[in-house]
Amino acid sequence: MSKWDLYDEKFNNTGIVIDDTAEIPDGKYHYSINAWILNSKKQLLLIRNTLNYNIHYPGFWSSINGNVLSGESPIDTCIKTIKAKIGIDVSKDEIQKVDTRLRDPYHYIYETYIINKEINLDEITFNDNTAVQAKWIDLKELYNMIENGEIAWVLIQRIEEYVIPLMKETK
Repeated sequence: MSKWDLYDEKFNNTGIVIDDTAEIPDGKYHYSINAWILNSKKQLLLIRNTLNYNIHYPGFWSSINGNVLSGESPIDTCIKTIKAKIGIDVSKDEIQKVDTRLRDPYHYIYETYIINKEINLDEITFNDNTAVQAKWIDLKELYNMIENGEIAWVLIQRIEEYVIPLMKETK
């Protein structure tokens, strides 16, 4: 069982630590991370969740997400989670934080990151058994996957807000 630190609505650590299975009290929040990886071709790396129904959004395409454990920083969780999910090392200087937001009524604080990195799909390994496939997609395929319901619905707003503008950028 993992432990989570709880935070207030201003993102301050309250000093309260709970088990990850415990109910989070009203007015308290747990940190989680959401990482989007883009390459120099403006392609987005998506991972496909396993069909394990004990995880959120089984079988859907997703970003890299993780829960911040007690004593960890969100950025350290981002680095650790990318390594655990796809076997790729990233450094702090490759990670750009783009937002920190409360997500009610779920009692989560989502910290969103963009990582610009060239990754060869052949180098990806699925170490924690939560994902089974990875692929690079362009903007057209992203729109098609959203339209076809292939991407976890909870991510659509974040994709529209953070990812699509970056994929549309021209140099």
